[in-house]
Amino acid sequence: MSREVKDLKKQVEYYTNLPYTITVERLDDQGTYYVARYIELPDLLMTGDTPEEALAELESVKPEWIETHLELGNKMPPPLKGRRYSGEYRLRMQPSLHEAAALMAEMEGVSLNQYTVMALSRAVGQDEVRQSKPRKIKSTT
Repeated sequence: MSREVKDLKKQVEYYTNLPYTITVERLDDQGTYYVARYIELPDLLMTGDTPEEALAELESVKPEWIETHLELGNKMPPPLKGRRYSGEYRLRMQPSLHEAAALMAEMEGVSLNQYTVMALSRAVGQDEVRQSKPRKIKSTT
């Protein structure tokens, strides 16, 4: 066995064992079936009549898919779980959206940054963390 083939086999084994993120989705467009995929490897997906079948199919083709991907000269992305996130994210938006978000933040009594975090938390299904003091309301009497 040549050195290149051994190196490729080691790479395939390495990437096959990385903790890529799996999703399973139920689809009902042509009868009910399930699609299993790796988020980081969008071209690698398999279907099955059950979630378990779709996952088993996905796992069975993973090494071959990785080998072909590498042979074509493509780089393998790292798993999401191994990536580091700073917690900082720059965001550009239309001025009208910026104004609307700033107004909503003001009405909520939080900073625009905290309002954005709350809105993103809702969008991705995480619990909201509110780190502001309750807003004092002035009495008009």
